[in-house]
Amino acid sequence: MKLRDYINSLSPEQLEAYAARCSTTANYLGTHIRYATKEPSVKLIRALARESEGNVMLKEVLEHYHITDSGPVSGD
Repeated sequence: MKLRDYINSLSPEQLEAYAARCSTTANYLGTHIRYATKEPSVKLIRALARESEGNVMLKEVLEHYHITDSGPVSGD
């Protein structure tokens, strides 16, 4: 599942709990993480995947931040 879709699927209470497990705030998740407006630390990137309880893979968090590409690699 994409990180943005996961965040959007959470109720306000679930978002608060997810944020607490990631050592951040629901406001930060809803603003900066959902729209990728700030580059997170490696620790937070890992927590976003780990604390999603299997809903978001690390690869998907990295794709959300355009750190890695989901498309095929093209050669010259």
